[in-house]
Amino acid sequence: MTRQNNICVGARIRNLRQRSNISLRQLSRTADVSVSYLSAIEKDAVSPTLAMLRKILTALDSNFYDFFNDECSQADQYIFRKAGMQTAADSDREYTLLLPHREDIRIELMDENYFPGKELPEFEVFESDFAGYVISGELVLEVDNEPPTALNAGDAFYVPAGTKVRGYCEKERKARLITALYPRGCFNCPEKVSTLEKVSDYRKLLIAPRCSKIVSK
Repeated sequence: MTRQNNICVGARIRNLRQRSNISLRQLSRTADVSVSYLSAIEKDAVSPTLAMLRKILTALDSNFYDFFNDECSQADQYIFRKAGMQTAADSDREYTLLLPHREDIRIELMDENYFPGKELPEFEVFESDFAGYVISGELVLEVDNEPPTALNAGDAFYVPAGTKVRGYCEKERKARLITALYPRGCFNCPEKVSTLEKVSDYRKLLIAPRCSKIVSK
């Protein structure tokens, strides 16, 4: 379930799609999501995960911050207070968007909480480079065909653009981390990912732990 301050996600997606003059079938092709599932989301019959919502918003040339924000950010603002930050969540993960979506801000910075789930999340693909630092708990990071790796508080990771990746918790305690996308870019773009996937040397996971190797607690 996706939630944010009681906002009707389905209605907002429908309004955004209609303002963009995009049909459900066109959105289905661009986002690689079935028409029936998109229709159910717009009717609020089902709630998309954060990963699914981000994929749909990218196809609509939008983003989390603009989608959930009702007010425009002030120009030339350098300090961003917690009260003005946007938060979205599903059953497995919670995002707090630390920076607004502005042309002069070229990085996407998030405070994320991962919660133990019954099922593994789907893989995600970012066009932008994706990095993170674990503040607390234990995060399991899985990249393509690489074996899962446990990251503990103080460990960091860097995943190049175009790499399939997913993170999750296996233990009872949640994991909290700060993540960044640079530069801001689209998410799950099939035409761009296919090009990046040809560059095999660019698809390695680089993990930067505190010691020479990561030790699970």
